[in-house]
Amino acid sequence: MARDTELDRLKAAQDLAFQRKQRAYETMQAAWQHRSSARDEMNRAFEAKQRAHEVQEASWQNYQQVKRANGPRIDQLNRQQEAAYQNMRRAFDNASMAYDRRDGAAARSHADDGHAFKAEAQRCVEERRRLVAEIRAARDCHAGPKVDFQRAKADFTAAKQRFDQAKAEHERVKDEFQRAKREFDAARQAFKARLEKVRAERNRRREDKRAIAERAGVPSQYLDDLWVSRDSNGNTNIYFGGVGKPNGPGHGHYVIDRNGRVTYRRNPNESHGSQNFTSSKREQRDGAASLYVRRARTGRSLRGVNEHGGVFYDRRDYTEGEGTKLHVTEYYDGSHVSWDATPSGDVDIHWTDHSVNPGDPVRHVPPPDARFGGKE
Repeated sequence: MARDTELDRLKAAQDLAFQRKQRAYETMQAAWQHRSSARDEMNRAFEAKQRAHEVQEASWQNYQQVKRANGPRIDQLNRQQEAAYQNMRRAFDNASMAYDRRDGAAARSHADDGHAFKAEAQRCVEERRRLVAEIRAARDCHAGPKVDFQRAKADFTAAKQRFDQAKAEHERVKDEFQRAKREFDAARQAFKARLEKVRAERNRRREDKRAIAERAGVPSQYLDDLWVSRDSNGNTNIYFGGVGKPNGPGHGHYVIDRNGRVTYRRNPNESHGSQNFTSSKREQRDGAASLYVRRARTGRSLRGVNEHGGVFYDRRDYTEGEGTKLHVTEYYDGSHVSWDATPSGDVDIHWTDHSVNPGDPVRHVPPPDARFGGKE
């Protein structure tokens, strides 16, 4: 069986499309792995950012707590220090005036009060400094977690950017894979459709060959493995039963002429020789030529005769023997039969099936209901 070039082309196109699809799939898988890795990295960065945020939030709350606790006391100490300072000034002023009046006792009393107010102011300053130091310490403790959080936040932002890029790349190659898959599906469908058509044609040809062989009388056990060919003379050769192949050693050989008559019949493993040739009863009719056959087919009625305008016409190329050779054609639904009427009888009887393409061996096989020029 000859190869179908279109089927081969579609098969090559399907294979190429499959390779492109596979490469696109592998690229998509690699992009997915990269995307998954980037996603895991982003998730880890997010978790680190969350932990840093929690530490920062705790340090911030501690800082705010110290400020809330120490702030009011610092304000109170500021007021107390200011009051003690003013009282100290007044006490020392009164002591100075008492000394000027030569009132030593009053001067000492006011001086003692001034020193007491001074000591009170200094105690306020010392306590305030301690409270401010606590606030500053809490603020300093918050500075580290704040920097850590900002760094973790920047790391997460960078990781998310890498993930977004990996995601976009994966989506891009995924679209390429889907496009390659659609192209492969289309190529596969085209190949499948062509394959079904080729198989149907081969099955039809096989059935046609089987029908030819069956009409020729080939034994039924060989009908599934035949070799049918047509030679330049219009004869159909049927080979079957050979070793390894239908026309292998020991094969059988039947020949059907262009008129649909079996002219040679040799079964497998039979010897060659003239005994295998058959004779045509039509050709052996004693000079009885037919110019009109009323019922050449039992199942069809005659529709017309001779496309050349008459029942027959003179064949000028006739050179065998003496007399006139007349060509006759009769038309039936879907087919016609032609023959040459000669002084020696009817010769070259052949049927033509209009539904079969020219060149097909089945085109000239007589219909099953042929009474004229049919199977001998």
